Amino acid sequence: MAEGRTLHKRDLRQLGWKALVAELGVANAPRFIIDLSEGEGDYTKLRKKLFAQKTVDELYTEIKAIEAQPKIKRKT
Repeated sequence: MAEGRTLHKRDLRQLGWKALVAELGVANAPRFIIDLSEGEGDYTKLRKKLFAQKTVDELYTEIKAIEAQPKIKRKT
């Protein structure tokens, strides 16, 4: 699978779509995408509030720590 490597945008979309269809079905996958893209609120204001006290280096360190955590495996 694609774990551990950076995918090209086209490949990421293709794999993502396949995963959505596999989990949600053909009818619900587009509904999920539409719901996801609607969004709400003002992310710019929220982002400034959430990260106002953090440096880029601190955020980077936090992201790397999260990425290093063991992945949760789904039962198939």
